[in-house]
Amino acid sequence: MPELAVISDIHGNSLALKAVLADLETRGGANQLLILGDLVAFGPDPGGVLRLLREYEPAIYILGDTDRYLVEKQYPTRTGYQRWQAEMLASFFWTAYQLSAVDLRFLAGLSRSKLIRFDDDHIILAVHGSPRSDEESILPQTSDIELERMLAGDLFYNLLVCGHTHIPLDRVIDGRRVVNTGSVGLPFNGDPRASYVLIDLQPHGEYEVEFRQVAYDIEAVVAQLDAARHPAAVMQSYNLRTARPLTQKLVYTNVMRQSQVIRVS
Repeated sequence: MPELAVISDIHGNSLALKAVLADLETRGGANQLLILGDLVAFGPDPGGVLRLLREYEPAIYILGDTDRYLVEKQYPTRTGYQRWQAEMLASFFWTAYQLSAVDLRFLAGLSRSKLIRFDDDHIILAVHGSPRSDEESILPQTSDIELERMLAGDLFYNLLVCGHTHIPLDRVIDGRRVVNTGSVGLPFNGDPRASYVLIDLQPHGEYEVEFRQVAYDIEAVVAQLDAARHPAAVMQSYNLRTARPLTQKLVYTNVMRQSQVIRVS
């Protein structure tokens, strides 16, 4: 049985989460489930995600940036938003309305980072974005110099696990291994399957890391978005189907037209 199963960026997609938990069960489970934040925003079933997670113990949680926005009621806004950005902002208000006071208190109680010490040779730092910020991205194209700056600090650890970018990654820099799990509910690496990671401890401070990609019914999630009259249904449907973020104005306009034609027919 692996020591850790690590998941991140569920984003209100309970069907993807169910598929991941079922896949984990077929692998014999894990001693500990580590959840790296961004649990509820943008997807059609934020409450369902939290109900599923509460049933799975033991678990360690990290607060993601979108979770923090909901708790603080401070959403990322600026003038000049394109339509897709306005829909993303509206998703926060919609999500907050779906959550109960108990749900929000649960999110408010989550930590921004955790240092998990198994022994002197296996010490893991869990964050959402980077050790410096829950909004900072560790990407495949992040330079070694910039990554070293992100990892600098007083804490000793030899494995960093993170999410936030929705793109899986496995790198070693300055004697530390960095693993980004990718996203359960909203991948951005071109593979629409739900992504998570299994980690086992090996001798001499080494780790065995297995990336898992799990297929699930994406069209059922698209139907949930439409049925819930989600304010970002068009954007999220595109993101889910393509596993790419919808950020270009021309692409957005074309997707809107296609969506309108589909609904009329």
